[in-house]
Amino acid sequence: MSANGKSHLRYIQAEEALAHLLETGGYRPGDQLPPEPTLARQLGVSRATLREALRSFDQQGSISRRQGVGTFVNPRRLYVESGLEVLISMEDLLAGRGVAMTTANTWIRQEAALPKAAKRLKLPEGAPLTVISRTYLADGQPVAYLMEAAPATLVDSDELAQAGVSLLAYQLSQAVHAPAVMAQAHLSPVLGTPEICAALSVLPTDPIMFLEQTVFNTENCPICYARTYYVPDFFDFHVIRRSE
Repeated sequence: MSANGKSHLRYIQAEEALAHLLETGGYRPGDQLPPEPTLARQLGVSRATLREALRSFDQQGSISRRQGVGTFVNPRRLYVESGLEVLISMEDLLAGRGVAMTTANTWIRQEAALPKAAKRLKLPEGAPLTVISRTYLADGQPVAYLMEAAPATLVDSDELAQAGVSLLAYQLSQAVHAPAVMAQAHLSPVLGTPEICAALSVLPTDPIMFLEQTVFNTENCPICYARTYYVPDFFDFHVIRRSE
């Protein structure tokens, strides 16, 4: 193994050892970690390698390093880990992880279908759509911004407002004929527009996760076109892959 490879391996080992210490060492938010020489000996790494690991954990928000004072443990960051294999509404995703969810800036209206939405929903341009946009908050902090559109012939705006949930949650329920059963989705990193950055309280230079999907019902008809923007510090998505 090259010198660079060995150095990287030591750094990974230091990160894993530090993460294990924070997880099992009995530290609470606000507790101070031992001085660097003591901590390096405790973890079995060099001080230089430890500093790299501490710098990474500081950037992640797990610890705070105060010049001339020491290193302190931060409150554990709230986040949601989920697979992308299951079609699930934002409400069920957050509630299923025990997150105290609220919503803000909900806007339900009827609009004429623009070219992209019309193509996804197999409608003529200008066809009436029921559109909803809203921000989802976890413990009072914005974590996702959602925009959904469905043919107005399938979803009435007043009925959706009365249901008080997202379009997908409404269409997944048994309250509708031919409920949603699958979606074709694409996930990519993007920079938000001023509107989205304001809704999520992020900077224009902060990358966010963008999920674009078309939802289909039991009759294989497109019934919802959705664009969801996720704060990446809060969501951790994964996909389970298997061999053929």
